[in-house]
Amino acid sequence: MIEVVDQGAVAGTAYASLGVEVADDGVLAASYLHAAIRRLAGFLCPCSPRTLVRRMVESHHGLVEDVPAFIELLEASIETLVAIGDLLELVDVALEGDQVRGTWLVAAPPAYVVRPSGTAFILGLSADEQTPLPTEMRLRVENRRGIRSIASLPGEDLATVLHDLGLRSLSERAWLKCPKVVGAHDLIALHDAKLAGLQPSGDIPDIVVLDGSRKTRSYKGRWTSSGSLTGNYVVRRPQTFGSDLWGYAQLVDGQPRKLLDLPLHGDRWRGCDAAWRIQMAIDAVAGRPQEYRLRESGGDAILDFFSPIPMWARKRLAVIGSEIDPSGCLLSFLVPEAEVATEKKFLSDMLFLARTAG
Repeated sequence: MIEVVDQGAVAGTAYASLGVEVADDGVLAASYLHAAIRRLAGFLCPCSPRTLVRRMVESHHGLVEDVPAFIELLEASIETLVAIGDLLELVDVALEGDQVRGTWLVAAPPAYVVRPSGTAFILGLSADEQTPLPTEMRLRVENRRGIRSIASLPGEDLATVLHDLGLRSLSERAWLKCPKVVGAHDLIALHDAKLAGLQPSGDIPDIVVLDGSRKTRSYKGRWTSSGSLTGNYVVRRPQTFGSDLWGYAQLVDGQPRKLLDLPLHGDRWRGCDAAWRIQMAIDAVAGRPQEYRLRESGGDAILDFFSPIPMWARKRLAVIGSEIDPSGCLLSFLVPEAEVATEKKFLSDMLFLARTAG
């Protein structure tokens, strides 16, 4: 018997097959898109991002009215899965028999990362299952904005359980790809030494200085002209084409003497990421550490930042929790209650930040 079904019924069936809770926005919901892309990527990878998007669009024909908007959501979801580590991105390569070089997506093998809280994050894809775990363990998986996690039971050695199930263990640093831990004094000393070893830079027109001594929470308000400043400072300077260039400069009476370009040679991070972290170290050593605010929110916590943070830190907080609209600050992240203690230590150890009372 042939039966006519509407879009809602089809979307409901799709949700059920993927083990995702039904959301009001149907197949446009982030939770559904992440799950659907994972499932499809398990069959298609290795493939290009464009192939994955095209096959998702084809398989949702008749369920989506605004295809261009749907494509944008798919591209954002793929970026999220790459950031999480479910998909691996290979750039400027050609697979065997293919003459065209480009970006390819590869399904990451099933793995897990155990956090200090005892929670294990599940990573990777399987062509056979939506989540590469037996049924009993899959029922314990919590899917939070694309991140799959399992809370440990009292007395349970979750790492051993997951290892015995065939998942490989990843360290937190290997997963989130953050720089090595280094003290604020050591970070400044490293860049001071490199700066001291340079030849005089000569005149640097239109240089602006990030002055940490200015008593303001406003990030923009801390930028100033070199004036009569003396010392080593984070600086920016314009270039004819493209964004401003970042550096670490020695100033004497406002005049640049030496300039160290950021990022350092061989550093994988952006110039601004290196500069912001150096400034955080300078402020901490000077006894005026940059601050963040911690607020409670329905059992979870919100971390508010008043100045930019490096992209690797921003990605970490967005993966562990989620980035939300800021309120009275520059950046805000919602973090699960179980992860707050670990992230507070991360902000102190890696970014030298202090928690503000207000």
